[in-house]
Amino acid sequence: MFMSKFEGLISQSSLERRTAAKYYIFLFFNVFLGSIITGSALEQLKAYLHQSANEIPRTIGVAIPMRATFFIAHVLVDGWTGIAGEILRLKALLFFHLKNFFLVKTEKDREEEMDPGSIYFDSCEPRIQLYFLLGLVYAVATPLLLPFILVLLGLACVVY
Repeated sequence: MFMSKFEGLISQSSLERRTAAKYYIFLFFNVFLGSIITGSALEQLKAYLHQSANEIPRTIGVAIPMRATFFIAHVLVDGWTGIAGEILRLKALLFFHLKNFFLVKTEKDREEEMDPGSIYFDSCEPRIQLYFLLGLVYAVATPLLLPFILVLLGLACVVY
């Protein structure tokens, strides 16, 4: 968000969109490509060293289905718990009770503190896009991942 503010954007919606775009690019390179390349590189380091540069995309294409177990665990741990955490909203609940106990003096203050706030579009939406990308990539290569992603997207549809 700071980087988007530094760009000179003023409106909250444009700040959130730009921040979401930056976060999605970060997730794409670090989580998706990073785990595929490093996972396959560690397993097939000898193959990388003794092949031409034209063969590296084929090696990565072979390595994508081998990383399906990592992404199943990622969807279960990060995705499902993130959605469950969004339902609970423990941080908002804790701050509500702390503010209600220490800062609320009048009924108008209590009404203002009852506002649940918004979901964090700039961090929630790029993660859902990453799970959708995982579903698209692994639909053909390893369809075992699809039920987990479908459950996650169904829960996200209910929550958001």
